[in-house]
Amino acid sequence: MVEAQNRTIKNILQLSRKYLAEQGVESPRLDAEVLLADLLNTERIKLYVNFDYPLNQQELDAYRQRIRERAQGRPVSYLTGRREFMSLELTVEEGVLIPRPETEELVEKVLEFCQNQDWQQPKFADVGTGSGAILVSLLYYLPEARGVGIDISDQALKVARKNLERFNLKSRAGLLRGDLLQPLLPERKGELDLIISNPPYIPENEISQLPKDVRQEPREALASGSDGLKIYRRLIPQAGRLLREGGLLALEIGHNQGQKVKEIFEIADSQSHWRDIRLNKDGGGRDRIILAWKGSEYNAD
Repeated sequence: MVEAQNRTIKNILQLSRKYLAEQGVESPRLDAEVLLADLLNTERIKLYVNFDYPLNQQELDAYRQRIRERAQGRPVSYLTGRREFMSLELTVEEGVLIPRPETEELVEKVLEFCQNQDWQQPKFADVGTGSGAILVSLLYYLPEARGVGIDISDQALKVARKNLERFNLKSRAGLLRGDLLQPLLPERKGELDLIISNPPYIPENEISQLPKDVRQEPREALASGSDGLKIYRRLIPQAGRLLREGGLLALEIGHNQGQKVKEIFEIADSQSHWRDIRLNKDGGGRDRIILAWKGSEYNAD
């Protein structure tokens, strides 16, 4: 039997960090602390002021199981069932893409534009809504907006619904099951102010090179054809049919896909009249966001 002095938070964290590091986990200290704080229903900082607290057997067994699963590649967010996004704590479950900081930058760009243009009540669609991170964030920070989240995955829609309920946003939101924007065509042609999406954009042959924990996420939310551009080729023309004149399409892209996605807009331009196509970089200086406006007479400035 393990002695009480060896069950303390300090000792358990030290052992866990070492084990995770040996197993090749990229952030062993952070992961060990996040998993323990979540298990004990406390804040990470409070672990440090309670270093001498001994875990009981039930806590110890549960924590060891979490550490084993993390070492095997299970993402931290799947273990805790949550992920912070845009300062909102979202529910995250297996079978749903885990929201990432790059997507926060996409949402921030859209919010900045809406505020600068005084778009108080935009009607928008979040394509491939997943956990509902984008949908929930825009509704939360734009209190008069109305949005619909679309996903082909029943599991994703279930999680998105939980997050809408969590923040009391269901009255201004809808959820539709379907392929890209197809559920809205053709009835809502020209009705939307904004379409936003973080679609799959990783080439199929690169999936095997991703970190072990990323490969635990749903493949259909990651991969998009041989060059990663398959979804953009379908989504951009659909968006052109649904956006009103002056409407905005905002997309997250892979770090090396900026010029290629701009070319897709140029090919689609004869039908949709895309103007002022802007390529934006993320905090790391990599291409990450494309903003495009519909309508030749529209000036985004």
